Amino acid sequence: MQLLSSVVAATMGAALVAAAPASELKARSSCTFTSSSDAASGKADCSTITLSGIEVPAGETLDLTDLSDGTTVVFEGETTFGYKEWEGPLISMSGKDITIKQATGAKINCDGSRWWDGKGSNGGKTKPKFFKAHKLYNSVISGLQIYNTPVQGFSIQTDNLNITDVTIDNSDGTDEGHNTDAFDIGESTYITIDGATIYNQDDCLAINSGEHITFSNGYCDGGHGLSIGSVGGRDDNTVSDVTISGTKVVNSQNGVRIKTVYDKTGSVSGVTFSDITLSGITKYGLVVEQDYENGSPTGTPTNGITVKDITFEKVTGTVESDATNIYILCGSDSCSDWTWSGVSITGGETSSKCDNVPTGASCE
Repeated sequence: MQLLSSVVAATMGAALVAAAPASELKARSSCTFTSSSDAASGKADCSTITLSGIEVPAGETLDLTDLSDGTTVVFEGETTFGYKEWEGPLISMSGKDITIKQATGAKINCDGSRWWDGKGSNGGKTKPKFFKAHKLYNSVISGLQIYNTPVQGFSIQTDNLNITDVTIDNSDGTDEGHNTDAFDIGESTYITIDGATIYNQDDCLAINSGEHITFSNGYCDGGHGLSIGSVGGRDDNTVSDVTISGTKVVNSQNGVRIKTVYDKTGSVSGVTFSDITLSGITKYGLVVEQDYENGSPTGTPTNGITVKDITFEKVTGTVESDATNIYILCGSDSCSDWTWSGVSITGGETSSKCDNVPTGASCE
């Protein structure tokens, strides 16, 4: 009888181990890290990762790539970064079904003024990009409060990512900040950005390639506006099924724009700008140009990239007196099937250089 009891007990113990291995129990734990190196080395063991007052050393990335499926990451306190001239990124995350958020009162302080020199990524100091969101599948980023990125903000290259109620405040960089794009999207599908509040010195949104992308209920102050492109000259040169809606663009260089690269190939289609309100625009309220080159446009459009099935609906507001209300410069037969309704942009000059304006649209 004693032998039988021992066998039963051993069998039951084995069954319990098989049902819930110690490694799985460990993986379901919550972890709090106060250093970036501990977070990088211990991330695989945690279902919830709290980053408490992390001080990331100079020249290092807060590396939360290859997270376990379903991990939640919480920023707590103030996250800071040491100074070094390098390309970054300051933060990198990847995984499936990841939730990224912050505790009440938390902030991510990049202290970009240490790098700002008015040249951005075009020269001067080498500046680290902020957040690499590549291969961050079926995931959510919500409520982050981010201050003073050295240069570009979120680099997005993934599928099924929702970003909600994120603030990027680079207002301190008005004089020296440059190329501080908020969201750069490429080679991505099903990206949703809702309720973003952006103060910066470059594109509030730049979609270089991708499909099924939505940007809504945003506020963009001080930058270059809402951009499709530049499109062309990359591995992927297709943009389709994009809706940009319910957004205010103020004190910015441009309001809304589509820019395709001179003498390149690709396509832009199924893009809607709807319910966009402009004020304090200093260059173009609405611009579509097919002569783009980094630094300065050529002035001569090319038609290798088609811009078709485009809707501008209720794009309204004002530009400065020395700015241009609307500028459309298309290649021959490359812009077509546009819907144009409720567009009213005033306060500036009427362009005399528009060319190949699609039927229904107007530079008036």
